[in-house]
Amino acid sequence: MQKEVRASYTVEAAGVMAAVLFTILFLMNRALSFRAETVGYFGVHETVERDRHLIENMEEGEISRQDSGSGWSMEITTSVFRPEHSLRLWSLAEDME
Repeated sequence: MQKEVRASYTVEAAGVMAAVLFTILFLMNRALSFRAETVGYFGVHETVERDRHLIENMEEGEISRQDSGSGWSMEITTSVFRPEHSLRLWSLAEDME
């Protein structure tokens, strides 16, 4: 008992599978590029946060870092963290009470 399938079904199935596989590959490519962009952004943020707290950078007024990748680029500029400034502000606020 052999079951036969018409050739048109096979050709249609090949076309549908090609479209499905192309769609899956496109979505995977977009997901991986979005992931790479997000990892790059986080890397720049982490570098800036580490550098702005280093003792070696206390004399600088600002820290500026940039990075770029495939289809994205980012530059972050921020002031150097100086704890004595925030402590002075807290002491002023305590004196007001």
